[in-house]
Formats: sequence, C-alpha cells, structure tokens
Amino acid sequence: MLLIVTAQNAAKHQTELDQAFRLRHKVFVEEKGWTDLRREDRREIDRFDDEHAVHMLVIAENRVVGYQRMLPSTQPHLLSEVLSDLCEGPRPVGENIWEWTRYCVEPQHRERGRMLSPVANALLSSIVEWGLATNIDTIIIEMNPLWLLRLVQLHFRVMPLGLPKVIGGEESIAVTASFDERTLQRLRETRSTGNRKSAS
Repeated sequence: MLLIVTAQNAAKHQTELDQAFRLRHKVFVEEKGWTDLRREDRREIDRFDDEHAVHMLVIAENRVVGYQRMLPSTQPHLLSEVLSDLCEGPRPVGENIWEWTRYCVEPQHRERGRMLSPVANALLSSIVEWGLATNIDTIIIEMNPLWLLRLVQLHFRVMPLGLPKVIGGEESIAVTASFDERTLQRLRETRSTGNRKSAS
C-alpha cells in the first residue's frame, strides 16, 4: 500500500511517519554512516521535514518498507541550501519542479540484480503518478552517478546539473529528471515483467 502524507493529514499518520523516520535513520546513519544525522531517538529528521514536505511511504504487513520525500523547488531544499556545489549553472526552480530526497528501502525489499524491486517500482511510480496529477513533471535528484542509466532506461529524461563530487564518502551528482505518461507506462511494463519472472 502507498501512503502519501502531507501537513494536512500528518496528524492521522504519526505512527507511520515515526516508522519512516526510523527507516531513514537505519539506512542513512547506520548503513551509510552519515554520522552528522545521528539522533539518540534513532529518528532521522531534518529541517526540511516541514509543512511543505510530501512524504511517500510504502507499507507492507502494517510496516513501512519504503520511503521517499518530495520538496518543492520554490522553497528551501537540499540543492538550494546544503548541496549547492553540485549545481554549476542556474538552479532549477519552478512550480513543476520538486526535489526527490531520502529515498530508502528496507534491505529485504531491495532489488537483486538489475530489476527494480516491487517497492522501488512503487516509489518511483508514485512520483510519476502524483506528478502527473498535480502538474509536476520534473524532479531534482542528488544521487550516485550509477543511477543515471537506470533512470534513462525507465524513460526519465535526465539532465546533469554539474559534475560528480564526493559527498559523505560517496560520489554524488545532481540532475533533473523529467517524466510524462511514457515514463509511467515504462514503469508499469517493468513491474509486469518483474511479476512474470517472480512467478516463473
């Protein structure tokens, strides 16, 4: 199940948000070693988890197994406030442009090999479906350059904003990735292919 949490419905979903923040801590602090984000309560929360953030959660068996956060480019976000060195030209800003951050999936629900896992597909599909429904067609991503080819294969139109830099011990590049109905169709095709392989 996919759950979208905003400032308007956050009060109803505090349990799910708490699980999501704990998943973020597990992945980014405990796995990736981003010690600056460590908190005693093991809930990874930052200043961008404000009234503008849109939280997308994948829930399986009453537990959050996947998460991502969307931030409007017209408000302070990671590229504008923290990772501005990754952008060498004019920073992309617009009502149709949002930043995709804090993507994380429970280890047992991650892909094995080149195919997207069902949880990863659900998260990516939710961005495109939500975007198409709300006049958003471009996302900003700070990511490992190895993701570039995968996004292109999923029919995102990817444009680097600068050269890769090492941040937190990991190479990162900032890009914009635009999408349309063809992207959603490609994600659905990938999902169907993965389901057939699982059944065989």
